[in-house]
Amino acid sequence: MASARPLRELLKGRGVAEACRSIDPGDPQLEGLLYEGRRATVGDARAAEHEARTLKLGPGEYAAWRAQQRRPLQHMISGAPLASDSPAPFVLGGLECRSVWSFYQCLKLPEDDPARAAVAAGTSGRRRVGTGGRRTFRWRGEEIAVGSPEHGALIARATEAKLRAHPDVCQALLATGMSLLYMGPADAQALGRYMPLALMVLRFRLQGK
Repeated sequence: MASARPLRELLKGRGVAEACRSIDPGDPQLEGLLYEGRRATVGDARAAEHEARTLKLGPGEYAAWRAQQRRPLQHMISGAPLASDSPAPFVLGGLECRSVWSFYQCLKLPEDDPARAAVAAGTSGRRRVGTGGRRTFRWRGEEIAVGSPEHGALIARATEAKLRAHPDVCQALLATGMSLLYMGPADAQALGRYMPLALMVLRFRLQGK
């Protein structure tokens, strides 16, 4: 396991995709560097609800109070504009994409399938694409294993392209402060593990750490 200093240097010195390729999303040393706090549990959520009721604060007021107490809430990136399926067009490798979700879905199709571009652009009418049991996919001629760090790095590139194309997304990301953006478990899909990681790496850089 890398020490905190080399980890910080990696985050600052490499491209976002390369940094995400080199980091285990579950590395505990990311705490305090990319985020404060820890993964919430069901018990934490119940305790938070009780505390909010005791303080007689609504959800927004309670979130602000927690931030002032330097106990950030864990954020699920399930709302616009940070969510993977939130429409925020960008171009990656010459491919026009409606969202990070649509880019992720299009990779499930063979590289020479004309439908791949339509799925990426969100014009195919297909929300979810099946893999047909394939364990690898091709991107610009490179064979990539599903769920691998290389797959994660590609998701990170798409996430970065989305942020660079939309200043409002950058502002929404900065508004999360140092909260942990929820990452799925080790067996979760690459999108659920690596998009939150990429967002936190990008936030780290935007904050000028």
